[in-house]
Amino acid sequence: MDGTTTTPEVKHPRRQQFLLTYEAHTNLVLSGLALVYLLTFSIQSIWYDPEAEWYRWLLLFGYALWVLFALDLAFRFTLASSKRGFLRRNWLDTITVVIPQFRALRALRAFTPNGILARERSKGVITGGAATTAVLATVIIVWVGSLMVLNAERNAPGADITNIGDAVWWAFETVTTVGYGDVVPVTWPGRTIAVLIMLVGISVLGAVTATLSASLVKAKPRGESAEPTAPSAGETTDSDAIKADLAEIKTMLADLQRRLDGPSGGS
Repeated sequence: MDGTTTTPEVKHPRRQQFLLTYEAHTNLVLSGLALVYLLTFSIQSIWYDPEAEWYRWLLLFGYALWVLFALDLAFRFTLASSKRGFLRRNWLDTITVVIPQFRALRALRAFTPNGILARERSKGVITGGAATTAVLATVIIVWVGSLMVLNAERNAPGADITNIGDAVWWAFETVTTVGYGDVVPVTWPGRTIAVLIMLVGISVLGAVTATLSASLVKAKPRGESAEPTAPSAGETTDSDAIKADLAEIKTMLADLQRRLDGPSGGS
């Protein structure tokens, strides 16, 4: 034994390098297609008309994209050295493929580090645009949640959420955990979506708050230097002033002691 350990990621260096190259070349395309799918899904959900020809074409296009995403996930999973680590890193892709009802959440891939909307931005107070990305992701979550709950509730008996306006209003109430209760889902799929939106909303809003707080703490006022400057010649520092005061006090005490020890001091 030489004391070194081999991690699963380096067992097949060529295959792992090919996987990294493949992901680098396909991330932009796949994240862009995810946004395209979100657009078609939005049209289908708002102008719901299963009998229309355009609706059937969009439905077929959505299925084709889902097959493409499934093939991409299966291909990358096959190449990955650590299967468990791959599933941890790509949990969103896995959920949207395994559960087709959640495939609209695939649009969040556009906000991953290599996604089409989260690449290098111009640097400002918020470094790298992290807070902006989180806010945009929250908007996507609200919108996708609105569409999903609308599809789940529109034909349910006694449903409160039957149009996109009520759905968006309900999603904002849910993601912010306000919960007025004026419109609520009545079906189990709708309530399941509500739980997911609550959990994701709390996480994303917490990330936004933490990012803003960290950015404000790191920000420095203009003109403030990172290191203290040395005093110039003739300039008095606080420590010099304290030393001068102590020397003066010692002189006064010595003079007082001499007077006490003199002939008149004894009387």
